[in-house]
Amino acid sequence: MLKEFLICIIIITGIVVGNLITQNYSVRSIEDINNQLRELKGTMQNEETNEEEIHSKVEKIDKQWNDKFSKLAYYIEHDELEKFAKNLEGIKIYAELKDYENAMKEINEGIFILEHIEYKYSFNLQNIF
Repeated sequence: MLKEFLICIIIITGIVVGNLITQNYSVRSIEDINNQLRELKGTMQNEETNEEEIHSKVEKIDKQWNDKFSKLAYYIEHDELEKFAKNLEGIKIYAELKDYENAMKEINEGIFILEHIEYKYSFNLQNIF
C-alpha cells in the first residue's frame, strides 16, 4: 500500500512540475511576442517611422515566433498556434503593402489569440475541471 502511494505521489509531483515548467515557458514566450507586437503597433502609429524599421521589426517577430513555435508545439494544440501564424502572415503582407491600418487590426487579433492561448493552457482549477 505504501509503495503504490509513493508512486502516485511521484507521478503527481512530476505532472505538476512539468506543467509549471511548460506554463512558465509559454507565459514568457507569449509575453515577449505580445510586447514586440505592441511595440510594432506603436511604430506603425508613429508617422515619422520609416518602412525599413517596420520591416525589420516584423522579420524579428517572425523569426522569434518560428523559434518558439517548435517548442510550444510539443504541448499546445497546433490549431491554436496556427491561428497566430496566420495572423503573423497577415501582418507581414499588410506591412509590405504599407497598409498599416489593416496590419494594426491583425496585430490586435494576434495579441488576442496569444492571450487566449495563455489563458486556455494556464494551470488553474477552472481549466482542470
